[in-house]
Amino acid sequence: MPTMPSGYYNRFDATKNYDEHLFRSGKVLQGAELNEVQSNLGHRVQTIADVLFKDGAIIRDAQILVDPQTGETTLGAGAIYLRGAVRGVAPANLLISVSGRVLVGIYLTDVVISELEDAALRDPAVGVRNYQEPGACRLQVNTAWGFEGDGQEGEFYAVYEVIDGIVSSKEPPPQIDAISNAIARYDRQSAGGYYMVNGLEVQRLADSVAGNQVYSVAEGVARIDGKEVILQHAIYAAFAAEPDPKSVTLEPHIAQGGTERIDTNHYPIIAVQQVSLIKEKTVTVTHGGYAGVSDALPDSPVVELVSVSQGATTYDIGIMTGGSLSPSNAHCYLDDDKVNWSPSGSEPATGSTYSVTYRYVTTVSPTSPDDTGFTVTGAVAGSLIQVTYTWAMPRVDRLCLNTSGQVVFVEGASSPYTPRTPDVPPGLLSLATIQQWWDARTRVAPDVVKVVPMNELNGMNRKIDSLFALMAEERLVINALASDPTAKKGIFADAFYDDDLRDQGLAQTAAIVGQLLTLGLDATVYSQSLDGPQVLDARVIVEENLNVGPTEEVVSQLLRTGTMLVNPYQAFSPLPAVAVLSPAVDFWTQVETDWKSPITRQLEENWTQLPGVSAWLSQWNLNLVIPWIGRLGIQAYFSLERWLEMHRIVVTREIRRSTEVEKLGTSYVDLQYLRPIEVQFALTGLAAGETITSVVFGGVPVAFTAP
Repeated sequence: MPTMPSGYYNRFDATKNYDEHLFRSGKVLQGAELNEVQSNLGHRVQTIADVLFKDGAIIRDAQILVDPQTGETTLGAGAIYLRGAVRGVAPANLLISVSGRVLVGIYLTDVVISELEDAALRDPAVGVRNYQEPGACRLQVNTAWGFEGDGQEGEFYAVYEVIDGIVSSKEPPPQIDAISNAIARYDRQSAGGYYMVNGLEVQRLADSVAGNQVYSVAEGVARIDGKEVILQHAIYAAFAAEPDPKSVTLEPHIAQGGTERIDTNHYPIIAVQQVSLIKEKTVTVTHGGYAGVSDALPDSPVVELVSVSQGATTYDIGIMTGGSLSPSNAHCYLDDDKVNWSPSGSEPATGSTYSVTYRYVTTVSPTSPDDTGFTVTGAVAGSLIQVTYTWAMPRVDRLCLNTSGQVVFVEGASSPYTPRTPDVPPGLLSLATIQQWWDARTRVAPDVVKVVPMNELNGMNRKIDSLFALMAEERLVINALASDPTAKKGIFADAFYDDDLRDQGLAQTAAIVGQLLTLGLDATVYSQSLDGPQVLDARVIVEENLNVGPTEEVVSQLLRTGTMLVNPYQAFSPLPAVAVLSPAVDFWTQVETDWKSPITRQLEENWTQLPGVSAWLSQWNLNLVIPWIGRLGIQAYFSLERWLEMHRIVVTREIRRSTEVEKLGTSYVDLQYLRPIEVQFALTGLAAGETITSVVFGGVPVAFTAP
């Protein structure tokens, strides 16, 4: 705090819990009391604001940009909460260290300003005794960007944390602590509190000169422990990841002979300590000074004598086992890296030389080493090569992100075969796992938990619905197959989506329409557009307007001119009664049609004959008219209707349903029984007073109502 001017008194003490000043009349108003009221009010506001913000919280702007190579730092203007108030700060440029931890923030300086520094503080009331007299001083609070320990005066408040030239994550303004904590608590309880929103891709870069592994983490947003972490730009992190060595002693390999490649069973190889192999060698040996002497060989250890000869003489080589020589007639044997001539029989003359070919164990330095093996030369084909080496055991590590936006390297436990992935420590978000094979096989596998947008959830829901539908269809098939074990062959389930499961080429009696199985009708529908109703001959309509070719004339009355009485005097002789059936003869054909792909429409025809129709139009005539109208089409029907209306015939038509099919063939079937139809009869020629007592049809009595 600055040095206060003389005459300034302030007794405010927050620990005394004084809430208000109770001014009394007749008592002196103290200047100290005014200062206390001001301090009490400021303290009250600050206690409330501290619940929402903490010192250094960014309210607006105040961006930072750090060059990780040079440390040049650019700080923008903005508003920051400091010591109970939101205070503005001007832009600035700093030079900071790019090694270690640096706190960048605001320095607050308090300055007392009196009328001597600012003449405007004198009393401006003109015409009063106190005009231009000094009054209260002012406490000025100034702000300036800086970093901790840079030597500036004032009280320092940290805003940003910079580690090795990388700015740690910080929530964007406004940073309201109470609300942020509430959101963090809700996020932990509802969504787990640890997930990636976007970005944060991890990529391994080339190792540094020092041998450290270098990784790049892209910019992005995450929530860690319920708190928002924002990386505004990509960051780089280097870690001294060292493998754990594992020793292998005398690993055996079968030699192929000559110069050959040896690939170890485990890799990558850290170091090869020893390579031992068996070589074959021929040397000239001088025989000792007495018979049965043992002649030493120049190498050790010798594992086998291959041949012993002198000139054209070849000596038999035996093996001494438990004091017994095999074969017993051998001339010599191998004895502790020597040729032993103690067996009876011939041997080289003392002091003479002879040739010995033998095999011995030796260590060699491998050539052309790499991570997986090396090259050796001179080993006997089929012999044993033994390798002692150390190799790097595989390991699984993690790259994590903490709440400050820093990348944390979590090292796992090495294992020769199945390394275990380490657990994620509390307060860290796992970005990726690193499968450390310590060679080109090393892989970086992202394992961060990513938040799923609602559109993706909706797509997943649709896929699940499709899966359920498919499972339901499969269950239908399974149930059909399991219903009767003796009749499984040929059983299937059809959801009626299309005609894929139909037996093509066979007679079909149903159609699939709208995923429903319905009866099919073989119908042909014609349509023709006319300008309007016309009174034309029916043949003219068909031939000239429909262009379907000539048709049969059904009804015609071209010569109607008037009416006359056929028997004006009712003079006639009684005639015998005559019964006429309608229809007298029933002709029909039942046709079965083979069809493939139906297109179902609904078609139904209702015909009504009104009273007053000419007597000559019987039901038999009407049955001929109906199919003829069907061939005319809808528009032609209206013209015919008008013609019939002139002749007191009204026809109504209602479209119902028909099925248009692709014909594959037609077959005719002989039926065992007649079809049921309605038969009408008309009885004429009855004399006056005659009555009907019974009606018999085909010998069967028929119920009737007497007229």
